This record gives sequence, structure tokens and C-alpha cells, in this order.
Amino acid sequence: MQTSIIIIIIGLFIFWGHYLNGIFERRSIPDVLGLMLIGMLLGPIFHLVDPTSFGQFGPLFSNLVLIFILFESGTDLRISEVKASFKESAGITTLGFFVTWVIVAVMCYLILHLPILTCLFIGSTLGGTSSAVVVGLVKKVDVRPKTATTLIMESAETDVFTLAIPLSILGLMMSGEIQAGTVLSQFIASLVIALLMGIGGAFLWSFILNKIPNLKSTKFSTPAFLFILYGVTEYLNFSGPITALSFGIAIGNLQYFEPKLLERIIPNQSIVLSQIEKDFFSELVFLLRTFFFVFIGISIQINRLDWLMWGAIITLVLYASRIIIVRLIVTKNTPLLDKSIMSIMIPKGLGAAVIATLPLQRGHVDGVIIQSICFAIILFSTLYCVALFFLVKIGLSVPFYRLFFGKDQVVVQEIEGEGTNEIA
Repeated sequence: MQTSIIIIIIGLFIFWGHYLNGIFERRSIPDVLGLMLIGMLLGPIFHLVDPTSFGQFGPLFSNLVLIFILFESGTDLRISEVKASFKESAGITTLGFFVTWVIVAVMCYLILHLPILTCLFIGSTLGGTSSAVVVGLVKKVDVRPKTATTLIMESAETDVFTLAIPLSILGLMMSGEIQAGTVLSQFIASLVIALLMGIGGAFLWSFILNKIPNLKSTKFSTPAFLFILYGVTEYLNFSGPITALSFGIAIGNLQYFEPKLLERIIPNQSIVLSQIEKDFFSELVFLLRTFFFVFIGISIQINRLDWLMWGAIITLVLYASRIIIVRLIVTKNTPLLDKSIMSIMIPKGLGAAVIATLPLQRGHVDGVIIQSICFAIILFSTLYCVALFFLVKIGLSVPFYRLFFGKDQVVVQEIEGEGTNEIA
């Protein structure tokens, strides 16, 4: 394909991404679906583009997306907010992740007969929820602020699980060693050193910025330093992604981390990303995710309908298990609408998609099936979420959820006294 045609297509994709984002705002249809559909049309349906034609650009592109989403996820995670909503979100976050992990791993082992580590990798990769989809949909329904905060914090907190755990399992998959003592010590050492490099890098970058104030006026100095930090960590055979995540968390919470003893070393106390930088990062991540979800659509294996079918079935089981989790965790006086919305908010997103590409990039024997199953579950989890959200919003599925959660109890506080009404 001619270079000029490729450049035109890139421009069209950017406009298409913004158009779909506008539809998401108006119609509650996530742009992820439209981007993956375009990719499927280009790739497995009309065979206009072959994923292998990307060559070395594919792994490089995936790593760039991974670095930026890890950094942005870290900077968006506020320790103070996590502490404030910990009681509400910790239960559903932790139980939701581990139940998803176990269900996906067991089904992949029993149905697809994959090795245990491969099954554990797939399950842990898909254990979280998509922040972009969850936040966008929660804003369009009249649930309590507490419920909205819990769902949003769940999508943020599960990033730690769905990034750190599968990356650690991937190291075991690639080494081929399952000697408990050696593997555990290597895992702990790699994780601790990666965390220290990320957090230490944040303090070092803060010190550099305070010594060279001109750097603060630039837009790409922080990601440039992040690239160096990530590359050095990977070169030393430690976890670059964990370093990127911890660097982002430390950057976003440096005032919380920073002891008083370092005030003399870092007089201004922290890096505070300006609104211009935040907007720049957001736009950069938007562009990267636009092309990456198209890449996902291109890479979906339609010729393996059995993989697509099992992806759809596994996703259905996850949605069924989510109802049980909500019933166990959420209090009885929570409105039925809130419980219904919490039961459907498990779409899988960009983080899972990027992690799913890593085994294939690193030449693992199960790389193709890992990527295909994960992509299928990402696709169907988003489709199911949109369909169920629509049914809940118009009230059509209320009788179904009432079977599981019972009658809706609403506490009405009047000016003089309190009363309790039960709504069937």
C-alpha cells in the first residue's frame, strides 16, 4: 500500500475515533465497538490488512501503548480516594477479580486444555474492568454517588491486579521454571526492584525538575524520562511495566509518599502535572487506544469460530457470576437500579488487550490462542455490557434482577421524622 494512502487512512481513523467518542457521549455506545468493527472489516472479513504485515512495529506499538496507559493509570489513582472509598470498593474489587480469575482459568483449562500457567495468565489479564467504558456509562444513569464511586474505584483499583499479576505470571511462562523456591525469590526480587525503580525514579525526576525549571515548560520531558526508566529496567531483566505503573502512582501521589526528611532535597515537594500536560497525555492515550482497538479488530481470529464461541460463553458465565458477587457484597438497602448496574459493569478494556498481546510478542507457544481468547472476551464483554445497560435503563430487565435481589427498599427521609417505603 502506498505511503500516501496509509497517511490518509491514519487521518480518517483519528476523525473516526473522535466521531465514535461523540456517539459514546450521546448514545452510550462505547467507541471500542466501532473501532474493533473497523478492524474486523479491514482484517479477518475483507482481508485488506494482515496483522503480520506490521512486523516489528506491532510489538513496538503495543509497548508504547502499555507504557502510556500504565503511567496514566498510575497518575489517575489517588491514594486518598482509595482510602476514602476502600470499605465500599475493596470487597467487590477483590472478590470480583479473584472470581473472574478462577472462572476464566478453570474454563480455559477444561475446555481448551491449555497449560495451567497459560490459563492463570488469561484469567488474571481479564480480571478487571474498563475505566473508559465504566466511567462513561455510570454518568448516564441515575445511581447513587456512592455506587458510582465504587464502580469507578473498582475499575481503577483492579488495574493494579490486572497489570502486576499477569506480568509476573508471564515471566514464569517464559522461563519455563516452576521450582517454587527459585521462582518465588526471583518474582519477589523483580517486583521489589521494579517498584523501587519506579518510586525512586519519581523522586529523582522531581529533584531534576526543581533543579532545571525550564523542563517544566516542556510537554514531553516526563514521558521521555519514563521511556528511559522503562528501558533501563527492561535491560536489567526486571519488570519495566511495573516500574512504569509505580512511577505513575508516585508521580500522582508524591506529596502523600514524600517524608519530611526530603523537603530539603526537593524544596517544591512534588511534581504537579499541569493541565496542559494532562490534556496532552489524554490526547496521546486517545490516539494510541484508537489505533490499538483497530489493531485488535484486525487480529481477531474469525476463522476460528470455536475460539469466538468459547469467548462468548466464558463471558456469559462471568456476567452470571457477577450477579452472585453483587448479591454477596452489596448491602440490602442499596436500590435495585444500583445493584442492576453494578451487575453489568464488567467490560474488559485497553489494559487487558495490551497485556494479552505480550505472550505472542515474546514468542510463547500459546501466544496466538491467548490473544484470540482475550480479544474475544473483550469484544463480547463490551457488547453484553451495552445491551444489558440499555435493558436496565429502559426498565425491561428489572423483573429479572428482582428475582435475585428482591424488592427495592428506599428510605425516604422527611423533614419531620423518617419513613420507609417498599417498592415491589
